[in-house]
Amino acid sequence: MVIKSILVDDEPKSRKNLRLLLQEYCPGVEVIGEATSPAEAIKLIRQLQPDLLFLDIEMGAESGFDLLRSLNGAQTFEVIFVTAFDKYGIQAVKACAIDYLLKPINILELTSAVDKALQHIGPKKENLRLKELISNLDRGEDEQRIAIAMAEKIEFVTINNIIRLQAEGNYTHIYLNNGKKYMVSKTLKDYDDLLVPFGFLRTHQSHLVNFKKIASYVKTEGGFIIMSDGSQVPVSRMKKDEILKKIMI
Repeated sequence: MVIKSILVDDEPKSRKNLRLLLQEYCPGVEVIGEATSPAEAIKLIRQLQPDLLFLDIEMGAESGFDLLRSLNGAQTFEVIFVTAFDKYGIQAVKACAIDYLLKPINILELTSAVDKALQHIGPKKENLRLKELISNLDRGEDEQRIAIAMAEKIEFVTINNIIRLQAEGNYTHIYLNNGKKYMVSKTLKDYDDLLVPFGFLRTHQSHLVNFKKIASYVKTEGGFIIMSDGSQVPVSRMKKDEILKKIMI
């Protein structure tokens, strides 16, 4: 299976480097076009109907996000974002389970990202993760959603509706306001990186909680937190002072 791809980046050296890496390490990916701006990319996408887009986030006064917003209709291609700025927009990308690469590109990360994209490439259908990303960019913080990837489907959950997360080996249990519970094959560390900017606190090696959903802090028996759903979450000795300081603000 040949994967038709387009490179979108305003830096010629970056496009050349990525093209050479793809030729060497991802022979199943064929570069069918290159664009230096969102306007050029839109024309190529409509003309060539790619399977995969390697999209730079920052391109002068515009961004890769601007490109996605400008495309009308359902998007049927996969996207791998490429950026030199690990803080810019990456939270939004990660929240929707879309892959990204940091410049300079690491070969192992490139092949891994391409392998993940290949899992979603097939008969042309709307890319719901991409649709969710575009929607997230225009939502307020309390309306932001994340992708919960399970074996047979991906569900999008409003971050503000998550009460807490609990680790179980390489899996994580996610508890919601409505009583729903998901078990996903990601570590708690993955969600820690993603959710702490949204006000989540790591109270223990195995627990991550939504600060907005804390009902009370019990000082006895070493200290623990009671969440809005009545669940009790332990607080480790190392985290106790940090949690108390946060609660008392």
